[in-house]
Amino acid sequence: MSEFEPVIGLEIHVQLKTRSKLFCGNENEFGAEPNSHVCPVCLGLPGALPVLNRTAVELAVKAALGLHCSVHQRSIFARKNYFYPDLPKGYQISQFEEPYATDGYLEVTGDAEGEMRRIRIRRIHMEEDAGKSLHDRIPSATAVDLNRAGVPLCEIVTEPDVRTPAEAREFLGKLKRALEYLEVSDCNMEEGSLRVDANISVRRPGEPLGTKTEVKNMNSFSNVERALVYEIRRQQRLRDAGEAVTHETLLWDANKGEARSMRSKEESHDYRYFPDPDLPPMEIEPDWLEEVRNSVPEMPWMRSARFAQSFSLSAEHAEQLTASREIAEYFEGVITAGAAPTEGASWVMGEVLATVNQEKGSLSDFSINPAGLAELIALLSSGKISRPIARQVFGTMLRTGRSAGEIVESEGLAQVRDASAIEGWVDQVLGSSTGEVERYRGGDKKLMGFFVGQVMKLSSGKADPKQVSDLVRERLG
Repeated sequence: MSEFEPVIGLEIHVQLKTRSKLFCGNENEFGAEPNSHVCPVCLGLPGALPVLNRTAVELAVKAALGLHCSVHQRSIFARKNYFYPDLPKGYQISQFEEPYATDGYLEVTGDAEGEMRRIRIRRIHMEEDAGKSLHDRIPSATAVDLNRAGVPLCEIVTEPDVRTPAEAREFLGKLKRALEYLEVSDCNMEEGSLRVDANISVRRPGEPLGTKTEVKNMNSFSNVERALVYEIRRQQRLRDAGEAVTHETLLWDANKGEARSMRSKEESHDYRYFPDPDLPPMEIEPDWLEEVRNSVPEMPWMRSARFAQSFSLSAEHAEQLTASREIAEYFEGVITAGAAPTEGASWVMGEVLATVNQEKGSLSDFSINPAGLAELIALLSSGKISRPIARQVFGTMLRTGRSAGEIVESEGLAQVRDASAIEGWVDQVLGSSTGEVERYRGGDKKLMGFFVGQVMKLSSGKADPKQVSDLVRERLG
């Protein structure tokens, strides 16, 4: 075991869910024909002036408020100067000395006892994206697609508070969930809507921070975790051997499971930041900020705690039911419509989500609305239909769009409680199962389930299972 402990800080680029780019009216669309959404502004042509996208600012502010940040009334856009083939202006419009939000946090599970630990967010700033270099389109050449140039981003920078790769993954998962709840980004890592860079150093406990490296090109949370494990072990081996860690940027190769050197690590002064002369300071009016604050929804960790307490759900079930905002709102709609929380939770986590996942859809397109599911649950809870019949009705609701009550009524699916009818079914099953009856009377009590199942099958699921069970037990002594 190395004596050196890891210290990790994260930089997360989040693409804001706007229709147009940050400083021009071009469409913010993934997958469009290369270079089809460009204009003099996002190409940085002489005489073109940027105009700030108000919706992008609103989404960025909402993200900051959801992450417990202080939002500043005044912030400055700066030019970050560096050369890259897909950066058409030769600089990126970003924020540096005066970002719009600082001093936030998210909490993660710090230890095996479930004690929560706070990961501080140093700053969130707005910036435009660069274009994209494509290395697989033209043999022996690099193509450049500038559709992404100017797309609105907010960059979330943590303090070096993360201590393990698993903790980094938990933080990122919680952050993604929060941003999706806030509806500021779709957080699709495959499309580049959420990108993560990690700064890693190692030190002896209690010592100042060591020399850090930055790892890029991680396209999933599992790859973030793998890359951090790799780089921590590499730095620990160097330090254990008395060698120095080089301050550099590394690219993660997921196929090989290793990181390779990309370039020496830049410092902030290398970018020659200065205020962008084409953009005035961004001023946020207090009244408008309050409007945005009032639009921030109940965050998932708060909702999960409320579900657990108000609906007497386990922490695990409360987490599942708040995994996304639409799941939480659908479940709460079912309860508001009158379903008991435990039954509502069971149906939403079971049949509803299984159907949505199978159809690769979303709850917003689900054909059974919360009130419709609550009606089905009420029929089951009242004893009017059995659980097998309830599942059958659920399937018919999906196929036809008809209500549960209408299906039960028109198809004669109401549960039969008539004693004489149930006696007839029970006698028929016992009469045709003489071998099983002898085995039951000989001590094989597990056969009770067989008898009840056969009666339910014979009655097409309509018999009251409790009455059936009581009658079978009575008949068999």
